[in-house]
Amino acid sequence: MIFEGVIDYGIAILVGLVLAHYAGFTKRTHKGWTWLAVAGIFLIFGGLNTALLIPNLQVDLTLVSQIFTVLGWIFALIGSVFVAYELLLGK
Repeated sequence: MIFEGVIDYGIAILVGLVLAHYAGFTKRTHKGWTWLAVAGIFLIFGGLNTALLIPNLQVDLTLVSQIFTVLGWIFALIGSVFVAYELLLGK
């Protein structure tokens, strides 16, 4: 893992999105890839709390980080279901 936490997963999802766009998969299935892009961004936001620790910050941001992480995984699940559904049906 390059970074700490779920930032790696968010970057991996976004790199996978770029490779899928390069391979031409995103032409037919635009809705699912949009969900996956949002999931990657949310996972990066969820991991920023552990990557950017500011010692003088008196606010506990772990709850915000957990909310972003959970929403990121939910969006990734929805996006992967959409992509699989649209690719298998051949729309």
